[in-house]
Amino acid sequence: MNTRVRRRATASPVAVIDIGTNSVKLLVARVQSGRVHPLHFDRATTRLGASLVRTHRIDNAAELRTLRALKRFTADARRLGAGDVIAVGTHAFRAAHNGREVAKRLERATGLRVSILSGSEEALAAFRSARAHLRRRLPVTVMLDVGGGSAELVVARADRVLRARSLPLGALHLTGLHLTTDPIDAGEFTALVRDATTRLARAWSPFADTPAANMALVVSGGASTTALAMAHHARGSSGPTLTRADLEQILDACLSRTIAQRMRLPGLPADRAEIMPAGVAVVLALLRVCGKRSLTVNDGGLREGVLLAYFT
Repeated sequence: MNTRVRRRATASPVAVIDIGTNSVKLLVARVQSGRVHPLHFDRATTRLGASLVRTHRIDNAAELRTLRALKRFTADARRLGAGDVIAVGTHAFRAAHNGREVAKRLERATGLRVSILSGSEEALAAFRSARAHLRRRLPVTVMLDVGGGSAELVVARADRVLRARSLPLGALHLTGLHLTTDPIDAGEFTALVRDATTRLARAWSPFADTPAANMALVVSGGASTTALAMAHHARGSSGPTLTRADLEQILDACLSRTIAQRMRLPGLPADRAEIMPAGVAVVLALLRVCGKRSLTVNDGGLREGVLLAYFT
């Protein structure tokens, strides 16, 4: 990972700007004793990868939206005392024919260095955060980070990573690829679920004989944290656990409504209403493929993992 340098953790804040396919996220935090202590978080939906399915390119409007977010977040990070601002790019930059050109233009306009992470680097960063948050250690850890363009899967035994793979199962990507109707057509959604399940099952197949009781399942990314917020609203409780029943209830609520109606669902931000069904479908597919009935949500994800690597 290009952001990985050997530094000592200090009391000074550091900022990570995650330039994702669906949104740009800012985390300002301190890292002390191997733990990330968040100070500030912000998010802007810029849909950098909105045109990828159709054109395989990042369009000018999405680039401009992303540039505005980067300028604002960089100023915010400096105002909050961040000595270093780390910018990382993910699936959209890897997949777009003009991804590296766009990254260079963003660098020139902001003064930031944008490190484009490979799929495995993105997966390992998210896994690093997940391992730091796991309270109960089981023999096998399975982590899935569902972003806008891709989903990163890691399978590990203790701290030894057995598989780190990026899959084209991001919520924005799957929505653009499969869903054209509002409300969602049942046949289109069935095709989306089949796509997600097939790809996850293929990636999981070498570990398919792992007993569910020996497996810790962890998810991160916007779909999972939003689903957790919606589940908390529905059941009036807190905690990092999502069950299959929670996810099925959320999915039913989304599929029975138009996008405009989904925007009014408690816990669901309006700018996620369109892509939420696809994101939930991927998380549910993981549960089914792994034979589990519940999982743990890690709200740290990629940004925390980048910070932890920065001070390794």
